[in-house]
Amino acid sequence: MLDRTHGLELRPAPTAALPRALYLHAGWRCGSTYIWSKFRALAGALCFYEPFHEQLARLTRRRIARATPGRWDSRHPPLAGSYLEEFRPFLWLRGVPHYAESFAAARYFADDELDPECTYLALLARQGAASGRLSVFGFSRSLGRAATLARRLPGLHVVIRRDPLQQWLSCRSYRVDAGHDYFELAHLLLLALARPGTPAARVARALGLPELAPGSLARQRAQLKRALRPWPEPLSYAAFVAVQRLSLAAAEPAADLVLDLETLGASERYRRHAEHTIARATGLAVDFRDCSIPRHPAPALPFDPAETGRAVARLVDAARSAALPGHPGRALG
Repeated sequence: MLDRTHGLELRPAPTAALPRALYLHAGWRCGSTYIWSKFRALAGALCFYEPFHEQLARLTRRRIARATPGRWDSRHPPLAGSYLEEFRPFLWLRGVPHYAESFAAARYFADDELDPECTYLALLARQGAASGRLSVFGFSRSLGRAATLARRLPGLHVVIRRDPLQQWLSCRSYRVDAGHDYFELAHLLLLALARPGTPAARVARALGLPELAPGSLARQRAQLKRALRPWPEPLSYAAFVAVQRLSLAAAEPAADLVLDLETLGASERYRRHAEHTIARATGLAVDFRDCSIPRHPAPALPFDPAETGRAVARLVDAARSAALPGHPGRALG
């Protein structure tokens, strides 16, 4: 396989040769930037933010300088410098070596051995080891393939989760308050781009999402937006729940630690256990005592989230069963 940004041949990274690292697997708007920022403050960690983000394909030093929480309504904790500073040593003229734009969405539900992703992450992990630090990866685009990453890449794999309705309300609030639909559209896009025959693709067709023409992620996003906008809120929530259920069903059993952000902020016993588990596995003494996840007030919605969630759960279960070997593959709906 070729890295089309740099024309380099990607070869599988031998697992035995890889340094250990810390992998933080999460979705959008669940508090994962807070968790990542706590590690970034530690001298023994080299922290890479959103290593599957599509902007890395075109990253430049100028774009690194502009990537700060203050340039948008991030609702993130204060950071010392750019989100992407740690990628600076890897830049050539444009883009991070071995990164491919397909990592951002098209391969979110990839069910192969993830050789391109593992080769790329190994490059970053070795940078930390070479500097005497532990590489920490803060993802929002890895949950759908976290189980394979956990099997292939040595280290501590942590799944971060939040109350699902609160997480979706945070995504929704950007559209309602500022007209920004990136986070809502992201979940629809992950389903629409899923490989045909997979459970995610079956759910996408059942929800009426179109198949997208090949092209850049920006063009595919624009195509989906034209096809759906204005999308009904029940569809937005259904897509979010489907992505979460499909992702977490595979990711949580493979994780070394599952971190619930509401419980982390409310229970001292839970927090201490999480801190101890991480310290024992990584040698990093992280402190989550200031964890506090704000709650969005429940708005008047044109649907019942609980009923929609149950309907989507049935749909996802049927899609996963239909994808099993030997299943007749009847239509969903």
